[in-house]
Amino acid sequence: MLPRQRPKLAAPAHTEPDGAPMDSERAFWCRFPAAWLARYTGDTIRTVTTVADYARRSGSCWASNSTLAGALGLHEKTVAAMLREVEGVLVLADQPSPNGTLGRRVRPVGEDELAVTVSSLARNSLSGYRFKVYAAISLRSDLGLSASASVLAQACGMTAEACRTIARDLVADGWVSRDAPVGRAPKYDVHPAPVAGAAVQLGLFAQPRQSARPEGVPGLEDDVADPANVVCEGQLALFGEGSEELPTPLVAAPGTPLVSLPQAPLVAAPQTGHLQQAHFNKLSAVDGCFSRVADTLVTRDAPAREDVPAGRGPVDVFGRPLRGDKPGSRVGTGTKTGIRPGQQSAVRLLRWDIGLDEDLRVALQPVEDLLRRVTSTSTREFLASRVRAALVDVAGWTGADHAPTALAERLTWRLKRQRGSALVDDPVGWMLSRGLPQGRRCRHEACDDGIRLDSGADCVTCELRVEDRRTTRAAVAGQVLAEMPDATDCERQAERERRLHNLAMRRAEALAAAEREAELRRLRYEAERPEREAREAAAETARLAVPCEDCQAPQSAGLCLRCNSRRGTRAAMIETVNFNLAMTSLTCWDDVRAVVARVNAEITAKLIEARIPGADRDMIAASDRVNAETFRDQAHRRALEHWARSAGACEEAELASEAELRRAHRYGTRPDAEKAAFEAGERARLAAARELLEQQLRFVRSLRKPRPNVAAPTAQARHRDLQECS
Repeated sequence: MLPRQRPKLAAPAHTEPDGAPMDSERAFWCRFPAAWLARYTGDTIRTVTTVADYARRSGSCWASNSTLAGALGLHEKTVAAMLREVEGVLVLADQPSPNGTLGRRVRPVGEDELAVTVSSLARNSLSGYRFKVYAAISLRSDLGLSASASVLAQACGMTAEACRTIARDLVADGWVSRDAPVGRAPKYDVHPAPVAGAAVQLGLFAQPRQSARPEGVPGLEDDVADPANVVCEGQLALFGEGSEELPTPLVAAPGTPLVSLPQAPLVAAPQTGHLQQAHFNKLSAVDGCFSRVADTLVTRDAPAREDVPAGRGPVDVFGRPLRGDKPGSRVGTGTKTGIRPGQQSAVRLLRWDIGLDEDLRVALQPVEDLLRRVTSTSTREFLASRVRAALVDVAGWTGADHAPTALAERLTWRLKRQRGSALVDDPVGWMLSRGLPQGRRCRHEACDDGIRLDSGADCVTCELRVEDRRTTRAAVAGQVLAEMPDATDCERQAERERRLHNLAMRRAEALAAAEREAELRRLRYEAERPEREAREAAAETARLAVPCEDCQAPQSAGLCLRCNSRRGTRAAMIETVNFNLAMTSLTCWDDVRAVVARVNAEITAKLIEARIPGADRDMIAASDRVNAETFRDQAHRRALEHWARSAGACEEAELASEAELRRAHRYGTRPDAEKAAFEAGERARLAAARELLEQQLRFVRSLRKPRPNVAAPTAQARHRDLQECS
């Protein structure tokens, strides 16, 4: 099969990193509608396009979930969950093969749809949000348009900060090249494979004007014409979005020669691969120029600023302190999970809600102080996944719209019970063990700290438990007082506690006995599982081995799909004929035969006209069944309308309307009473029409039933039956 080509509106053809054109074996592309970027996650789009690639030759993808997961670097359960989410919408599952895998098909891209075309190498290498931003940049590049952070955020359903960070990572990794005129939104050139090489990356990431150079490391060329004219832009200016960000402030720097960094690729601009990259690529000052750089970027001869933490001392070519020099100690750097309150940190606390959607922001607003203390990106992502799971659980009771508010109220109450966030030592542990879990005080599944999640009212079961305990205690106290009238208060108190203790022990023993009995039943059920499954498997095998009753096809479970569809078509046609007979005034058997012939001819012609040209017999049988059932429903509606206009139905409607008008005093105004009377009459009319139609259908169906051991009716008897029917 020839490789897929990029659309005609694409810019230059893709080439290898060295400039040579890609051969036909490696020039493999995947296409999908651009509307998917805002609706589905990046991994979902990757999985669906992989299914489409496997289905290119045979029309169906027979690859298992483990095969798809291995190709994309995902877990098998993750692939299965994403395919279940889009099953029936993007992916259609056919009949399974003998080895258990499903044949999946993907809806092809329409000719009038705006499609995204990217290389399969990028699809298999990039994951999640990185693939979405890469695809959006590829689409904008094919159209010859600029791709600012706001445009990418709107196309991908993400935040502008996250898109800007990911775009910076893609440029650093060599997947795209950036061309940004001053004061205008950037344009990108998309590469099907990453452009490797430290020299290229250093060229894409221009270093600041001043940087640390250890002793013994050679510098750049010293023949600079005018060092004072070199502008210090920094990393932030490289990825600026025109008018969307403030310009980088420029402060005059001493006229010193330029020096280079240690000979290691991108040692001055370490990048991470997460959405919260902006949290940790912090701002550092280099002679008045701010840039997102590492701590190794300090000036050689500039004095330390009072408002900027001092950097590290001289380092060797590997970035390590020189012998005899010890790295400067930091104050309170915190742990992996967070920073204890009251400690100072060298990491500047940034926004806690970057990269979170609106639901997560609303739900986590009460614990904002705790989230600011979580400094690990992976921990933030793990915590966000657990919060999403809690939102799904709460949405099962409150609905998706009210779930964030309900979870925020739960966190507010739990934090208030903790007496503030200052007493929380481990933010992540507190969120997982005390903040997010549902606090059920009774056996009701919707109970959360005495509040019903479904209604927001007080839990009735919890109130009944409290009332039961109070009533029991009062009853025991009354019994002790009646039996020990002359005892002292201390003696009566001791007797009450003893009796309450005995009562509680008896209830606990009864509950433990019930739990033991339930456990024994479960163990017996598990012990009988192999035998039960064997019986079920044998019964299923025997059922599948029965041939088809109509066409005698083997292994059809008694009836194959084609014959089942044909039976459904015949049943629908018979019901359609019955409905038409119920609407016709029948005087003789010739009238019945005429109606039957006319309806059958009309339905047969419509079924033949609706068939798809070139379809196989199975598809034709399924199409005939669906269309026949549609004609049956239409005939049913016409029959109801016919009998709703009959004299009996009109009389029932008038009686119901008059009865409702006699209760007009229950309504506020006369128009309201008349409206209620009209609605009551229509309901009565419909009920009468259904009853009359059912009576007529019972008679029509009785004409089809054979009468064993009964002599054939005479012509006069059949004529009399038809007259009674009409």
